[in-house]
Amino acid sequence: MVEITFLGGANEVGRLSISLQNRNETFLFDYGIDVQDMKLPLTPPTNLKGVFLSHAHLDHCGFIPELYKKGYRRSVYASPATLELTHMLLRDSLHVQEKLGENPQFFTHDIKKMYQFSHPMGNRQPVDFKETSIELRHAGHVPGASSIILDTGRKRVMYTGDINFIDTPLMKKADMKYKNINVAICESTYHYKNHPDRSELIRELKDKVKEVLLNNGTYLLPCFALGRTQEMLLIMHDLGFPIYLDGMGIEATRIILNHPESVANYKKLKKAFKSARKIRKNADRLKAVKNPSIVITTSGMLNGGPIHAYISKLHKREDCALTLTGFQVEGTVGHTLMHAGRYVHEGVDLKPRFKIDFMDFSAHCGRDDMINFLNKTNPGKVILIHGEKTDEFANDLKRIGFNTCAPVNGEKIVV
Repeated sequence: MVEITFLGGANEVGRLSISLQNRNETFLFDYGIDVQDMKLPLTPPTNLKGVFLSHAHLDHCGFIPELYKKGYRRSVYASPATLELTHMLLRDSLHVQEKLGENPQFFTHDIKKMYQFSHPMGNRQPVDFKETSIELRHAGHVPGASSIILDTGRKRVMYTGDINFIDTPLMKKADMKYKNINVAICESTYHYKNHPDRSELIRELKDKVKEVLLNNGTYLLPCFALGRTQEMLLIMHDLGFPIYLDGMGIEATRIILNHPESVANYKKLKKAFKSARKIRKNADRLKAVKNPSIVITTSGMLNGGPIHAYISKLHKREDCALTLTGFQVEGTVGHTLMHAGRYVHEGVDLKPRFKIDFMDFSAHCGRDDMINFLNKTNPGKVILIHGEKTDEFANDLKRIGFNTCAPVNGEKIVV
């Protein structure tokens, strides 16, 4: 018997956390925050045997140091790339909280304590406890991302984490070879849609960038530091134009290059990163926009990072362009720019003259890919999380024969 309790991320996107109890052993899968609203997960049990982390995005890892603040002294298990990237992102998250004048939920020494207890896991190399075995599988989402399998000897529970079933320039698609899965806990971020063909998107973006640069403009690509920055770097490297890298994506790329197994084409990423010009100070930003160039910079939703300096400098130029390549949460600066055409941030309210558009380079699977995965895996039960209106998707899956449910936070399911 396995008791699964949903502490966050049920019928919502953000603050993902699940506790799983097998007899006398209790584990925590992810422990994140809602980055936009800073909502926190429910409190987990105190007798944890281990914390298993799917990947380094803050909605999955952002509250783990708080466990160490409260006295947890066992391991956090994850892929080597995830552990190093998590350390970077948690330090930045704490810095942002302090900058905004918020009362931090944990401190630098709690992050260090977490890092001291980090336990790197290889792909398909299980960790055995007295009554439970747990292993990671490649998830295809971002470098280091993993799905997690809990095996009791009688039941096998799979948690997809954030997962992607297509090859991209950065990532190989997720592992799809699973056997005897009794329960699949599945992300449902895009259960309502399919994503555009990736190769067509890449061709379209390259054409847009070439047009702008051949007309002496600058092309702005605000990106998430982990995953999107590296994919855009690989795509833009093919064009042969000057590329400038700015913001936390530089450090993230350096960390990823410490882990060749975490990406699909390590040699090309290393070459692209070496040839890109790194921004280190504001004078470098002025130099970057003097001549036609591609600028890849944080942040992906425009809420912070160096992108502010570039928009402030270029907003009057009609020969430039900006493409948003990731989902823009309502209330973010990027969402306002995309829907109202205005850049509103820290007392600045501008209506840029350059071209603005959105292209769906999501690192999550779409609806049909998830259904295809479930058909191949054929789990005994499907539990839908990490999405809005997951009950609607549950009803759709029931109609095609799956035993499916969409829990709410605080709910317990016994297998």
